[in-house]
This record gives sequence, C-alpha cells and structure tokens, in this order.
Amino acid sequence: MANGTYTRRANLKSDQGRVPSRRVSRRGVLGMFGATALAMFVAASPAGALPKLGADRPSVHLVDGWDRDVDLAAFQRPVLLVYEDKDSSNENSALKDELADFQKSADYRKRIAHLIVADTSAYDYFPAKGIAKGELRKWSDKLGIVVYSDFSASVREKLGLEKGKSNVVLYGAHGEVLFAVAGTASPAQRTALIEKMKSLL
Repeated sequence: MANGTYTRRANLKSDQGRVPSRRVSRRGVLGMFGATALAMFVAASPAGALPKLGADRPSVHLVDGWDRDVDLAAFQRPVLLVYEDKDSSNENSALKDELADFQKSADYRKRIAHLIVADTSAYDYFPAKGIAKGELRKWSDKLGIVVYSDFSASVREKLGLEKGKSNVVLYGAHGEVLFAVAGTASPAQRTALIEKMKSLL
C-alpha cells in the first residue's frame, strides 16, 4: 500500500447538505472526499467511545475505490488509521499542520502505515455509490495514499469508532491500540500522539 504525505490546510469548501435520496449531487460527494482525504487528525473522545488502550487490532476488510481490499489485521508494522465523514473532516486542523512536518522523515514513512477510511454510509445507493468510488480513486491518486470506503458502516462498528467524529487510532506493530481519540484535540493530546509516533521510529 502506498504511504502518503500529510498536506497543509487547504481552503476546500465541503457541501454540508445530504445527498438527496432521488437526485445525486456530484458536488456533495466531491465535497466529502475533498476534505476527508486531506484530513489526518486526532481528537479527544468521551470515555468508552473508542477502542481501549492495549486492545487487539481486529480483522476488518477495507475496500478502496478500485474494489481492492486489505485486512487491517495483516499489517506487520504500526498503523495510523483515520476515520471520518464530510462533517467531521475539518476538525483538528492544528494537528494536521503538525503532522505535515513530522511525516517528512523517510524512516517515518517506511515504518508507519497510514490508512484513511471515509464514512460513505450516506452514499450506499445507486448512483451515488459509483460517484463516491470515483472520488475515492481521484483523491487516492492525488494524495499518494489509498482512501478506503465504509458504505455499510461495518468498519466503524467493528472498530468501535464514533459516528460523526474524526476518529484516529494508532496501532502498534503487534496490533495493540496505543492511542485512540475522536473529536477536538487539546494541545496536550496532540503532543501525546506525536511523541507516541516518534517512539515507533
């Protein structure tokens, strides 16, 4: 899987409206993935809303815009997983800027895998699903990192993530949860994630 590069904050305007049930707005789908693929954030979450520290990484199949799948449990190195929808993709822009500099290290890119999963459950119908897959492919190519989908919301449920939040989970090389948050991160929480990732290099 390709490792991507965090990009600095972009002035992307997401369409905050839901896609109509009978008429699909390409702009709405584009707005979702434009922001989602660029967001790699961490945040604070209510107790019990995310996987507990030390919990095992489950076997979850992630599918990209080309219908290729990968098992989350198959990775032999640390994984930083980001899961969000269009409404949560603008959270934690401060952390995004911090990660933009941190990821420049060659060792960092080799040792930590990055997975972006978009909550596409609102687009699980024809023809919105096909349009959404096209946006996944476009942003995967643009960023150099694969953006996966979750049309059934099963990924979110299996991982114990919070709906409507920008979820970030850091897994260790052996699959254990090292860090898991959702919502808006405090400066202390952002620092904690960066330091944890540095310890994996």
